[in-house]
Amino acid sequence: MDVSQRDALFARETLWLWLGLFLIVVAVPFSIMRVGPLPSFFLEAGSLLGCLALVALTLFSGCLKTRIPAASYYFAALAIFWAAQARIMQLTYIGMSDMVAWTFAILALLCWACRGWMVRLGTKRAVSILAGVLLLGAVLQAAVGWLQYTDLAGKFHGVLMHRKGIVEGQLAQRNHFAHYLMWGMLAAGWLWAQRRLAWFVAVPLMLLIAATMGLTGSRTIFGYVLAMLVLLPLYRLFSGCLSTRAVWGLGLAAALVLLGQFAVEPVLDLFREGTITSAADRISSGSQIAGSGRGYEWQKAWQIFLSAPWFGHGWGSYPLYGFLTNVYPTTFRPYETDVLFTHSHNSFLNLLAEMGIVGTALVLLGMLWAIRGCFQRANAPVGVFILALMSVSLVHSTLEYPLWYIYFLSIFALFIGFAPASAKASAQPPVGSLKTIYTAVALAITLLSAGIVYTATVYQDLRRFSASGGSTAQQAKNIAGLQRIARHNAMLSYYAHFQLISHFDPSSEFVPEWANEAAQSLQYRPYANAQRYAFAAYRAGNIQAARDWMVLMYHYYPTKFSAYASPIMDSPYYPQLQADFTAQCRAYYASVKQIPICAQAAPAKPAIEDVLKNLRAMRGSGASNIKK
Repeated sequence: MDVSQRDALFARETLWLWLGLFLIVVAVPFSIMRVGPLPSFFLEAGSLLGCLALVALTLFSGCLKTRIPAASYYFAALAIFWAAQARIMQLTYIGMSDMVAWTFAILALLCWACRGWMVRLGTKRAVSILAGVLLLGAVLQAAVGWLQYTDLAGKFHGVLMHRKGIVEGQLAQRNHFAHYLMWGMLAAGWLWAQRRLAWFVAVPLMLLIAATMGLTGSRTIFGYVLAMLVLLPLYRLFSGCLSTRAVWGLGLAAALVLLGQFAVEPVLDLFREGTITSAADRISSGSQIAGSGRGYEWQKAWQIFLSAPWFGHGWGSYPLYGFLTNVYPTTFRPYETDVLFTHSHNSFLNLLAEMGIVGTALVLLGMLWAIRGCFQRANAPVGVFILALMSVSLVHSTLEYPLWYIYFLSIFALFIGFAPASAKASAQPPVGSLKTIYTAVALAITLLSAGIVYTATVYQDLRRFSASGGSTAQQAKNIAGLQRIARHNAMLSYYAHFQLISHFDPSSEFVPEWANEAAQSLQYRPYANAQRYAFAAYRAGNIQAARDWMVLMYHYYPTKFSAYASPIMDSPYYPQLQADFTAQCRAYYASVKQIPICAQAAPAKPAIEDVLKNLRAMRGSGASNIKK
């Protein structure tokens, strides 16, 4: 490395920054601890604890002696907006919004810590450490990718992800994997440009990562390359010669990524023919937007936004409103007919639908304000790198929702936090007593960490109470446990209700008191088992609402008719749903031009109470022979 000892990346004063960033960027995404009912819970909780650990290490190192940066105010404003919207709009599960609000509060502290390290080490040096950690994470993930490709990952069960024929690293999703690797590619290119990596180290590492990206089959990679093709020339034109070497380094990384998309498959076919399907092959196979599920969901999101343009329908509302909005030519959904779209697969449209113009403007314009230093010429080398990293996430967000996962969002927040300060920003210590400020921050870290750990213990209880089977007594204990969590833990209330409603038997004579309350979880996110919401409503006397809901279920999950048939057609409790079922079933099969196989609407069956009443009457009249 052509740097002085004073500017060295590996030094005693940089140790804590390396450790904190490692926890957030490398350790958490490497974990495979994905367990239901919220599979990403422990990764997301771990990511937040990693953020707080970095803040604590910053505090311990004495690096928090700077004014609160714009990025911290930005995330604090988002936290306030999310919490306020949920209460003003009286959302069903306020705790879901509070989970996001507390996340933003932690990210506000994280950005303050980032600024502290930039003041202590200098912007380029601090950002170079961030790049080094990103590169380390990408190399480790790439190694896992090749183990998956060769099926050797199966020998490390319980440590490495392994699904035969799929290369996805430890991220458990090929697009997320490619996203993470692209960060590493850009980091390698930038470190070479800053003379932090010799070319004989940088180039082999970039070739390794680019080749791994060629294994993923992720089509979003072409979007990343296109973003670099637009960003880098424009930034060079804007900043002049100050960014020349950085632009060349990032451009080299993008070029190698593109090369990998076309070269890896034919090279591997020499040894193992037909073992991968490249992103180029997947794109050439036909359009993936027009007429696709993603295209329909975008239409829905836009219509939902137009129905409440200023403040949206509330955080987490897309699953319900996407379920209610029908844009299908035959009225029946023609794609992924057993999957609930909880997101429109375009984060910007999703923000418009749920948060309206006000919330979306706060997110986007606030972000531009927080990173405004990236657009100043004096900050060119760092600015273009930060913008390149952010552009990867933003491009991916037009097609999916990576930033809805905290372990991606926290890394993205690091980019905002390490964005160079604007020329007008002050590096002076914060106003007030440092002792008081440090005490307040230490208290916040303690309370927030305790809250996360406590929620994790409750989540473990939730998992235990969600177990199926067992004795009647055990099931009663599980029901009571889920009810208790729903009442006393707002952040997990939805998940408790969702597990609780599975204990509701629609064919039972008695409807438990908790059924209607728990059924609201199915309205909040109407998965394919949301017919139970209609059954609970019907038994509560809301017959028309139940009929309307089931029609929506048929339209959204048309291939589930056989699953919905028995509870409706074989039960004495839902006579007015039977004719609807048959009519909708026949309409669906007519739309797909298939011979219908639909249960017929049988005559209304007498309810159990009526049967018992008749039996008692017959016994009372002396009837001696009761025929079936």
